[in-house]
Amino acid sequence: NDAWKIKYNFNYHNKSLSTIQLPNEMSLSKYVPSEKILADSEKRDYSKGTYADQVIKAKEQFRVGNLFEVVLSQSFREKLTKNPSQIFKRLCRRNPSPYGFFMNLGRGEYLVGASPEMFVRVENTVNGQRVETCPISGTIERGRDALEDAQQVKKLLLSDKEESELTMCTDVDRNDKSRICVPGSVKVLGRRQIEMYSKLIHTVDHVEGYLRPNYDSLDAFLCHTWAVTVTGAPKTWAIRFIEENEKYPRKWYGGAIGMVGFDGTLNTGLTLRTIC
Repeated sequence: NDAWKIKYNFNYHNKSLSTIQLPNEMSLSKYVPSEKILADSEKRDYSKGTYADQVIKAKEQFRVGNLFEVVLSQSFREKLTKNPSQIFKRLCRRNPSPYGFFMNLGRGEYLVGASPEMFVRVENTVNGQRVETCPISGTIERGRDALEDAQQVKKLLLSDKEESELTMCTDVDRNDKSRICVPGSVKVLGRRQIEMYSKLIHTVDHVEGYLRPNYDSLDAFLCHTWAVTVTGAPKTWAIRFIEENEKYPRKWYGGAIGMVGFDGTLNTGLTLRTIC
């Protein structure tokens, strides 16, 4: 009930043409759970120990200097017995996030998620089109009460590892913006800001820049693909390592979901904490 909603009316009307009161020819279909029983080998991408082998490969790339960071992933599968809309409502209750989404993709596929991380946002201002991102890096679990939360925040902020990782992510992010933004306009507005969610505490940087006149919001989106926080750095080498070593394509994970406005604005979040 605390979430805010955006609604759009796509009715079209002029003197000779109108979509108002046209019949809706779409048919509604009830979700039917799959009858397939998953074998143990199908419930995860990697058998025991093989994911750790990928980590060992990554550490060798760190040693020789090809990679500074790489974010490996794996998928887990369980049979869904509930309606996908029920899963989304449960996520909204248990893990309220700025980028929640529930999409029926057709052919029995649904995308459900509650992502905390902005990917790229572009808005129109008096100074031009402002592009901003909020890379998240640095995570620790919530405490049992406010006092334990404060202790966890202190531990997170004092972590050299977490600080270095966020610094690296933000450096890559600033470099992405520098390719399309007005020189001197790229700035870090907030450094290691604390964001609290139902189960976790994150440190977040806030970065902005102003697009050069010959670029638009889609250029800003493409320039940042894909986020360093779900790939690694150097970004090209990290993505290459992921493509060569992850067992299956990521599908929706690590991509982005959001909206593009007819006024040239854009607001997208990373597809994290996602069920498909």
